[in-house]
Amino acid sequence: MSWLRPVDIWFSEQVLPHEAHYLRTARRWSRGRDEALDLVQEAYLKLLLHDDWRAIRDPRRYTVTTIRNLVLQRIRRSRIVAITDIPAHDVADIYDEGPSVFDIVAGREALLGLLDDVERLAPVCRRVIRMRKFEDLPPREIARRLGISLSTVETHLARGMRQLMQMRRAAFPADPAFRPSKDDEDERLASR
Repeated sequence: MSWLRPVDIWFSEQVLPHEAHYLRTARRWSRGRDEALDLVQEAYLKLLLHDDWRAIRDPRRYTVTTIRNLVLQRIRRSRIVAITDIPAHDVADIYDEGPSVFDIVAGREALLGLLDDVERLAPVCRRVIRMRKFEDLPPREIARRLGISLSTVETHLARGMRQLMQMRRAAFPADPAFRPSKDDEDERLASR
């Protein structure tokens, strides 16, 4: 295959093997399978046209970031409306009750941070959290699939959720949503 460029070889060895992950990620951030496929293909194009592709240390993470940026671009573009497109008598009637662009972007950024934190969990905790929280599998099914007891699943789930809360508290120390509650403080003192 001497006709392949070095970037093509790099792409097929470093990027393409993770396509299922990219599609799952894009599917979470998009409105449907077709849009997810479009996002992944657009990310591939950007990677193949990237002048400095050799400097990309983690192609998988870089591709996911590219997909996320494409989603954010689409959100921004979808909200832009030329003022000349709106008749003057309709301006007073326009009120969008949906979340603002800031809320959408902030929510997606928070989700990305949470997904990064999930990746930092121990392997079994990570698998249990993914299966329970992202795939919505019941604990018995998780135990069956992983070949472990139900109580072990519950232990990993509790441990993983506790670690995620600790990571979130460390990332956002001033946010009241991540401050320990009275029950958390009582539990911490009782475990001493």
